[in-house]
Amino acid sequence: MIQIRELHTLEEQFHARMIFDSIWPAANETSVTSNLLQAMVHGGSYLVGVFDGPKVVGASFAFPAIEPEIHLHSHMTAFIESHRDLGLGTAVKMHQWAWAKEHGYASITWTFDPLVRRNARLNILKLGAEINSYLPNFYGNMADDLNYGDESDRLMVRWDTGFDQPVPRSEIVEPPFDAELIALPVDIVQIRRSDPELSQRYRFEVREAFLNSFDHGKKVVGFSAHNEYVLE
Repeated sequence: MIQIRELHTLEEQFHARMIFDSIWPAANETSVTSNLLQAMVHGGSYLVGVFDGPKVVGASFAFPAIEPEIHLHSHMTAFIESHRDLGLGTAVKMHQWAWAKEHGYASITWTFDPLVRRNARLNILKLGAEINSYLPNFYGNMADDLNYGDESDRLMVRWDTGFDQPVPRSEIVEPPFDAELIALPVDIVQIRRSDPELSQRYRFEVREAFLNSFDHGKKVVGFSAHNEYVLE
């Protein structure tokens, strides 16, 4: 049985750190140190483990932020390989949304790689979140195996907690004739491993398209059935 529980003690937090380090491994580094995690949880940050029976199979970490409003910023969510693509990411986000609402936060924000199709579909369609901005190379060069060698472009997401419950979107089957469409590759993670040069071309093409659209006042209004961002 899957359960999502807050992690308060150092012993509990250790399991979350192991999840993060296994997903974002880097030589001689850790994704988040134990003392920092303990201090932030003690100060009111959000840290949960996803349990399948007694086993921790996922974790999520978020912290308070104040710009442009008092909100919760979700920094890391990860699952072990056997428990991916089972809907647990959605379950954790719903738990996080309820937690943020209960604790008086106006919204939740987070970033995601604009080239990762499944994350775009989750954030825009299933969760109904808004895309706020495009951030080129936001984290700089990242040393972990998953992101090494690529620029860390990110889309910033805002998810309003002012509703009774989140409102999902339907995918757009027929985009408006005047909409701009930004298409995504099937699997950028695999392309990054097999053809880094092609991965970089996708990165810069999508970056240019987003920045140009945002400069002209357009915004993301949905995601198409053909795996495209739809902007108007």
